[in-house]
Amino acid sequence: MRMEMEKELEAEKEHMSEVVSDIEESKSRLGSVVELQNELSNKLQISTLAKTHAEAQLEKAVRTRGEMVRDIEELRRQRDVLNRRIEFCREKDAISMVAKVNELSCGYREYTIEEIRSATHEFSESLRLKSGGDWSYVYRGRMKHGTVAIKTLNSSAELSDEVFHAKVNLLGHIRHPNLVAMVGFCLELKCMVFEYMHNGSLRDMLFSSHGSSFRTRSRALRWHDRIRVAVQVCLGLSFLHLIQPRPMVHGHLSTSSILLDRNHVAKISGYEFSQEDHDEYVSDVGLDIRAFGVVMCELLTGKNWAGLVEQAMTLDKAALVQNVDETSGDWPLDLAEEFAGLALRCLSIDCEPNTDLNISRVMENLNKIKNRADALMARGGPQVVSNDDDTDDVPRVFICPIFQDIMKDPHVAADGFSYELEAISEWLSTGHDTSPMTNLRLIHTNLTPNRTLRSLIQDWQNKTSRRGSSVQ
Repeated sequence: MRMEMEKELEAEKEHMSEVVSDIEESKSRLGSVVELQNELSNKLQISTLAKTHAEAQLEKAVRTRGEMVRDIEELRRQRDVLNRRIEFCREKDAISMVAKVNELSCGYREYTIEEIRSATHEFSESLRLKSGGDWSYVYRGRMKHGTVAIKTLNSSAELSDEVFHAKVNLLGHIRHPNLVAMVGFCLELKCMVFEYMHNGSLRDMLFSSHGSSFRTRSRALRWHDRIRVAVQVCLGLSFLHLIQPRPMVHGHLSTSSILLDRNHVAKISGYEFSQEDHDEYVSDVGLDIRAFGVVMCELLTGKNWAGLVEQAMTLDKAALVQNVDETSGDWPLDLAEEFAGLALRCLSIDCEPNTDLNISRVMENLNKIKNRADALMARGGPQVVSNDDDTDDVPRVFICPIFQDIMKDPHVAADGFSYELEAISEWLSTGHDTSPMTNLRLIHTNLTPNRTLRSLIQDWQNKTSRRGSSVQ
């Protein structure tokens, strides 16, 4: 029995040993499970925190997007306000120029031979602008008050001092923002001094804007600017037709006699020899309206219609609109048709003897077109882009307000605008202390390099060049 009990005891010990071993193994497994549970709990807590952070980031992104949308709307509003201010500054600059000229000796003064020769560097060929007509040459000159155009009389044209003085007196008392103003004369040289128009003639602007380079395309007038130019020309012509006590007709109005200043304000030149008696005025006023119709056709199509008036008159407004100048951008169809219809009415004035069309009626219709165009632009209407590749359209911020060309070395002046260094330096060196853009007095004449804008211009030019090469 003792031996059996010892055997049973041994068996019980072995069983107890197995139970203890199982318990130890279970404890070990339980410890691993607890560690795993703690690890999973930590991961769950981290995930919860990450989710909360992500939700906060998403909410912040939504708020940021809303703020960006509001900022974009505000920038668009400011852009529209800026466009209206630029338009206002253009008109104000033209009016202030006339006012400034009027302050100098009733609008004009007499220059000496030495002053004229010094201004033109002894009539240097490099300063000669053009020739023809009753004037042999036109020179660009530099006076104390700025750049001027000096017209010298053809030596073959016999002109007495009395007749010359009469012309000077006539021109000296004619002042209008859309007429090129005479600022002086020289009796001994029989020459007249006029304000200088930095952007040349409307003819050159229209017919030289069809080149392949981005520079020529950047000079192209856009459709709403062409409407504005037409209104300005009509204002100048209306002033001549209604001037008192003796009305005047231009007699040979064309895009060559319409000049543009640095802000693309249109002014009529060449009106000095066309003063008429009343009977002649009544009979010849139709010539000016007919010529203005030709100018409107050329503004719309960018083509030279001189000598093709009869052909133009056979077209209807829809056919004329089909020839719209591509460099002017996307004309709103209804405005283009109204513009073309008014141009054709002006052309056909001689064919309708009972017509009541006069320069005042033309002005009234043009103003309606311009008001609709302004309203369309203020609402962010049709994009003012060329039908050519978008990469060829030069951003307006890259263009120097004075030279009207892409800047190479932009500098910021005290008015906050960027200019080509050469242009603004020349402006300041000639005695100007006002902004070329706002006509307000500058608080200082310091210039700061605009390196950011210069870098953007260079990047844009490189990009345009690469795209041009890939197209070829």
